[in-house]
Amino acid sequence: MMHIDTSQHDETAATLFLDQAGVSYETRHYDYAPQKGHIGEQAAHAIGAKPSAVFKTLAVKIDRKQAAFAVIPVAKRVNFKALAAALGGKNAKMMQAEEAHERTGFVSGGTTPFGSRESFPTIIDRSAQKHKTIWINAGARGFLACMTPHDIQNVLQAHFAAIAE
Repeated sequence: MMHIDTSQHDETAATLFLDQAGVSYETRHYDYAPQKGHIGEQAAHAIGAKPSAVFKTLAVKIDRKQAAFAVIPVAKRVNFKALAAALGGKNAKMMQAEEAHERTGFVSGGTTPFGSRESFPTIIDRSAQKHKTIWINAGARGFLACMTPHDIQNVLQAHFAAIAE
């Protein structure tokens, strides 16, 4: 088994997906405290990682119809024009929380591109390629997985593009 858990093990749709894909990863829990704001930076601090190496997953819509995942550093914002262009569209916007939950199976704050009910094209901000490994949500609030950007790209057939600002 290639999974290394440094805390209690949670089985989520994301970890099951990664296990079935044979991806090597490590998981960590942290206290999810959305009322304090800047959740991503809190997560980075809680696990002792640089914010530039902790990524959030956003469920988005391109040209009001095509669903996609944007994976960007927690301290950045998505550049919607760049994201749309990376997927051959003109514009992009966030998917409504209820639709995102229905289509992915994940709650807001626990969204990940791994093990989603529906698979969507995934664009990862190219800054991920500067890191040996990055942290990304593992399918639940306060639960992160660490793996190589290359493994993420391979398992999702994702593309790298400059989509964060």
